[in-house]
Amino acid sequence: MPIHLLGTSAGDAPFNRSFFNTTLGELVGGNGRNSSHRVSLFLVDGTTLDVCSIESLTDQYATVTVYGSDDSCTMSLHLVPYGTIYRIEISPSEEEKGQRVGFHWTREPKIEVRKSKSRS
Repeated sequence: MPIHLLGTSAGDAPFNRSFFNTTLGELVGGNGRNSSHRVSLFLVDGTTLDVCSIESLTDQYATVTVYGSDDSCTMSLHLVPYGTIYRIEISPSEEEKGQRVGFHWTREPKIEVRKSKSRS
């Protein structure tokens, strides 16, 4: 089965570096607190990857670790070209049901700078 990339470059792919850098964080971390989610990548070749962590992002691909058959993060890295991702599923973690934790997003705290008022 031939693999056809969606779009002609990383900028044309439905999911790209900007999506993973910005939009994904807003989707899974948007409630203002640390939370666990399950993130699955559906690829054009029929593969589904349950993401454990995103290791790095380049302009052409994402490097991820995924859950193995024993519900632990595999040590192998998967380099996934953005053009091969046709769907991403984000669902709440089933941690409380004894299931694997899933993808965990930690929003970086925003530092608030306050100007001090000078006293006269």
